[in-house]
Amino acid sequence: MSANEAFAPLSSQQELWCMNEAAFGPGFVVAMALRVTGQVDVAALHGALDDVVERHEVLRTTLVRDTRPPHQRIHPPLPVPLVVRDLPASDRRSRDEAAADLLAEVKRSSLPVEELPLLRAYLSRFDHQDSVLGLVVHHIASDGWSCDLIMRDLATRYAARTGAATPELPPAHQYADYARWQRDNLTGPAAAANLAYWREHLTGAEIFSLPTDRPARQVRETPYLACRTLIDANLAANVARLAKTMRTSRFVVLLAALNVLAHRIRSTFDPVINTIVHGRGNPRFRATVGPFLNFLALRTDLTDCVTFRDVLLHTRDTCQWAYKHEAPIERVKQEIPTLMASVAHPHNCDFIFGYQEPPISRGTADEKNPFQIAERSTVVRQRGRTSEEMPGGAAWNLTLVPSGEISGAVRFNPEEFDESTVAGWVSDYCRIVAEAVADPDREWKAL
Repeated sequence: MSANEAFAPLSSQQELWCMNEAAFGPGFVVAMALRVTGQVDVAALHGALDDVVERHEVLRTTLVRDTRPPHQRIHPPLPVPLVVRDLPASDRRSRDEAAADLLAEVKRSSLPVEELPLLRAYLSRFDHQDSVLGLVVHHIASDGWSCDLIMRDLATRYAARTGAATPELPPAHQYADYARWQRDNLTGPAAAANLAYWREHLTGAEIFSLPTDRPARQVRETPYLACRTLIDANLAANVARLAKTMRTSRFVVLLAALNVLAHRIRSTFDPVINTIVHGRGNPRFRATVGPFLNFLALRTDLTDCVTFRDVLLHTRDTCQWAYKHEAPIERVKQEIPTLMASVAHPHNCDFIFGYQEPPISRGTADEKNPFQIAERSTVVRQRGRTSEEMPGGAAWNLTLVPSGEISGAVRFNPEEFDESTVAGWVSDYCRIVAEAVADPDREWKAL
């Protein structure tokens, strides 16, 4: 170890990655892309990328797994690889289509965890006034929330390096500090009370899993696919209105609809949905880059529910208690070893459900775009069937986008599922949401 390297304990999220070898694969990445209008100063962009790696230690951190205990090793700053290329003028696709395809290409990037920093950038130029900037980060160092932070910090440093008037970024709390804070808070009365809640609430329960069309192979050979959908702005606004009326969040309404779908799929009146949460309950780390995602097993009893409003109220209560007792999912599994028993069956697939609202405003007509590079930048939207890799299972993610729509995608392994099966679930879910928010007092089993 050089004099500039440092050690830190692993967070519970990093421990979870260390238990799954697939999480260290070169294709397990998160990415985003900007469509940039105006000439890009490549030297300033490269310097700004290096500034981001210097600012966020986790982007230059390796996980040392062959020691006891395993730990993080933080390395000195390194330059970020930046690939710059000019796109051929003969391309017959529209530039909007090409930009979406470039995002998909970035998501398929290979980023070995041994090659620091864990950030790559790609600048693809249609001409000197129109380009696509793609960033890819390995998932062991980032999550979707962190991608927004990285892009914001990159835009701020780019502006500073090109002489634009911009405020300095505040000091960043490091992910290693979060891991130490979390380690200090995993013991004591509060932590014991949280685990006691989960023992009481989840004893006898099994996590909801998706029934597959065929058992998965031990070695996956086919890339993941994504079944995409879009909840239009009008329906999304109705979701928000119902949430406000019921003194809850959009997520709870969407989860209640998923509980209805879970009953339709499995005939269960006791669904336990494995959900993704941002894991940033401590406001000190809201602007910290790193893998913060945690999972909560949300168990909702539907036995006494008559209407969708009843389902929503029960789901709201489930979420409120779960948030008050958040604990690392691996600690919960240790307390309840039968929780994941259902996914051991070869025809059952591990499943997670998540909803996110961007942590950083994309900027309105009266606000500066926090991601602005050159004259103007807009976030590129995903399209198509291909998906970034996952370390197993299936994931259903919904995201509120600047247009007011809710964009969704189910990522699945086509060796386990027929596309028609997944598309059917997505179609059923969208109808459930539409009917439920239109008439929440309708019988929930008739949705």
